Amino acid sequence: MNRFVLSLFATSISFYSTSGAMAQTISYADAVGQVAVACKADIAKYCAKTTLGGGELLQCLNQTPGVWQGCKQTISSLVTMVQNRAAARAAVMRVCSADIDRLCSGVQPGDGNLMQCFFATRRNASQQCQQTVAAAGYETPIAPDRPTTQISLTPVDIGLPASSLTPAALRQMVMAGMQDPSRAQALNRPPILSELNNAQITIAIGFDFNSARISLDSFKAVGLIADALNSPYLQGYRFLVIGNTDAVGSREYNLKLSQERADAVRLALINPLGIDPARLDAVGLGEEELLDPAHPDAAENRRVQIINVGR
Repeated sequence: MNRFVLSLFATSISFYSTSGAMAQTISYADAVGQVAVACKADIAKYCAKTTLGGGELLQCLNQTPGVWQGCKQTISSLVTMVQNRAAARAAVMRVCSADIDRLCSGVQPGDGNLMQCFFATRRNASQQCQQTVAAAGYETPIAPDRPTTQISLTPVDIGLPASSLTPAALRQMVMAGMQDPSRAQALNRPPILSELNNAQITIAIGFDFNSARISLDSFKAVGLIADALNSPYLQGYRFLVIGNTDAVGSREYNLKLSQERADAVRLALINPLGIDPARLDAVGLGEEELLDPAHPDAAENRRVQIINVGR
């Protein structure tokens, strides 16, 4: 197989830092997606059992002798550009403070009002502010990676009290549902909490067979979640990462596997993708929240949901 370094500049955004130097930034989806492609052969050869989360995969690739130098160079470049993007995000409010005061005078902070005003008027901001906003990734559309992907960048009200959306409460509902004789059959089994289908983000994440290891072709999807959680509208909110399976296998096994997979996605979002751990909890629902109850074994039932649980 021919291996190559992807053109980093085709998917990156340039901006001038406060020192005047040009820097490059890239989305999390593009960053981990490019690693999956450029390092595919080395991952299979040297790091086949290493997980994306916890920084283990990048550590394995960087430290293992024999890994293609182009793979290591790709990782190094992408890590630098992701760091540049994080730095730009941190600088937006400082660089754009005068523009925000001028363009949104009288708008009170809270519930995203100030940020929404600024984004509606940002074309009238200073050039340096616009460059910083672009470098932060706020100008880049967060496009679904496949037709089944659902992403909302405005907080979703699912109509439930916060006490219903804690991991402990959801686990209690799952256990009660598994013991309910009326739910013994998977076919047409109703969801334990139908409101969860109004998730902020719903993405099909592929895992290795019978495993919680995120598959290479889903690296970009996990990066897409990180890009969404870093959007200006969702910063400051906390989320539940919910794992769901189909009905193949026993309910007990599916519950365990779904928790492991939710944990794996949460860990990958934290490291290497940099989401604050305090913003994320993980819970597995097994097969108790089937998206397509008429077809319990269908692939669309295997998914990860991201639920906004408030600030």
